[in-house]
Amino acid sequence: MTRPNPSFDLTVEDVDLIETALSQSQKILSQRHLSYEHGAHIEGGANQEKVVRTGETLSRIQNLLGRLQMQKGGGTPAAGLS
Repeated sequence: MTRPNPSFDLTVEDVDLIETALSQSQKILSQRHLSYEHGAHIEGGANQEKVVRTGETLSRIQNLLGRLQMQKGGGTPAAGLS
């Protein structure tokens, strides 16, 4: 079994690209989530499961975006603003 590499060699530009991709995914999933919620309200069933799964994924993306921002900012939201 291989062990994950705990040391990452990412540039700020790499992190910016990751953030952009996550933000775009977040927008797409948010639209789908609303559609699934509407479908679940009307039909229930499978759409309700999709609502839960997309909601969980959106939460994970939001959490990761927040952590990336903290990493880039040196651990404080206001870092780099002065």
